[in-house]
Amino acid sequence: MKHLVRGAVAWLLICLATSATAATRNYTLYITSGSIAIHGGGGATLAAWGYTDVAGSPKFPGPLLEANEGDTLNVTVVNNHTLPHNFLVKGLTTDTTSILPGGSRTYTFTAAAAGTYLYYDTLNNAVNREMGLYGAVVVGPPDGSNRAWTNGPAYDFHRTWVVGEMDKPRWNDVAGSGGTVNTNVYKPNYFLINGKGGEDGMADSATTIDGGVGQTALVRIVNGGQFSHSLHFHGNHVQVLAVNGVRAAAPYKQVDVINVAPLGTADVLFPLNQPGSYPMHVHTAQMETANGVYLNGVVTMINMR
Repeated sequence: MKHLVRGAVAWLLICLATSATAATRNYTLYITSGSIAIHGGGGATLAAWGYTDVAGSPKFPGPLLEANEGDTLNVTVVNNHTLPHNFLVKGLTTDTTSILPGGSRTYTFTAAAAGTYLYYDTLNNAVNREMGLYGAVVVGPPDGSNRAWTNGPAYDFHRTWVVGEMDKPRWNDVAGSGGTVNTNVYKPNYFLINGKGGEDGMADSATTIDGGVGQTALVRIVNGGQFSHSLHFHGNHVQVLAVNGVRAAAPYKQVDVINVAPLGTADVLFPLNQPGSYPMHVHTAQMETANGVYLNGVVTMINMR
């Protein structure tokens, strides 16, 4: 009997501690039109739509939304565009109600489980998403520690990679000028990592893995595109912690290529264990280009000191 009482008290204390640390996080996202510039070989300016946290020019991808497990998120989406849009967090929300031009809607949900999630616009037969309306939600453990989840693997720093692609002549140019896209034909010619072509991605400290030997990076990957992206960690292996929110059990499988399906996510642990510089690129030749010109596309750098 005493054992049961002690167990009940311990559970109550855990619940109280969790409740005490849960927070309410408020975000406002504005939907607007603009353009995205791909620099370097094959670069161009593409018409695009996006979410942004400051009314004005859109961001690609949308702003990163962060929370700890158990937190409540209030995300108010303001539609400053001329077409209906919405906001769905895959695995966390179910409301797909349209937000009409000039309108707004607040989505309230709980960050149920630590991990990586995709938010995006589900309307218009994927055109809205292809134009750039997607981003990532990252949920940490309740105590905010550098662990993938409570009692999960620890890390020193993290990166969030949001990948996708755009079809400039057949989708972006047409939708951006108010036309109707023929969604039966999709031949993307621009491939993005964190909203950038690879020449910019390789120079972006928020995208590159840059640290000292002995450190460990947690890389959270979100695919907002319509093609699978097979990310290759050149000369290195990563440990697969979770795919599409399903956690793996230790010992974690080691791979040098992780395939992330459209609307999919993956969390991998990258131990920095050998000095040098290595590329991370997608294992599809076309996706390493911008409008057919190599090297651009989904590429970044791994630098270990």
